[in-house]
Amino acid sequence: MPLKTILFDAGDILYNKPNRKSSVNQFLTERGYPLPLENDPIEKAKRRDAHAGRIETDSFFEWLMNHYGVTDSSDFSDGIKLLKEQQSDVHFFEGVPETLHELKRKGFKLGIVTNTFNSRQEKNTWFKTVGIDGIWDSYADSFELKITKPDPKIYLAALDPLNENPENAAFVGHAKVEIDGAKAIGLTTIIFNPDPDCTQADFKIEKFKELLDIEPIANSK
Repeated sequence: MPLKTILFDAGDILYNKPNRKSSVNQFLTERGYPLPLENDPIEKAKRRDAHAGRIETDSFFEWLMNHYGVTDSSDFSDGIKLLKEQQSDVHFFEGVPETLHELKRKGFKLGIVTNTFNSRQEKNTWFKTVGIDGIWDSYADSFELKITKPDPKIYLAALDPLNENPENAAFVGHAKVEIDGAKAIGLTTIIFNPDPDCTQADFKIEKFKELLDIEPIANSK
């Protein structure tokens, strides 16, 4: 069936925050604290709680500082400030604005499906810097909906306002569990900037602009 809609993950698909991890690690090292564990399952679980709106963002940042072992009150305050600053240190991938506008010109509806604790208004401020703030036809936000990918309901929440079926839509993502979740409800899946374990999808692109070369997109009427 022809593709009519393309849904996008936001972080690590449209943009990334390349300095976030290194800035936190540098802060902890300089203040005499140990580095966090790589791929810490406890931190991942708590971050998912924050994305799902089960805890407020400020509470999550405070939890992080405690989890990292930050005890000095001054360090704690500075750490919270750093975490907040790093949230808005956003770098868009090459070709994102041009590609999205070309997709709109070709008649595609575009949507966001994001696991996030950043508000829609905050993300829209980032989008405005590259001229894609008014381009979205739907927006499914985990914090607002209280559900996170790969729950089928969050993908469907992006499609429902468009009166679109999954069979006519694609999802562009980087995480295996989210790609698998999209595929399970019938979405065409496209991998970009993948996590190491994310290798299986209907299509894979190396550069964002290569979306326009995918056959169902390139030959759309």
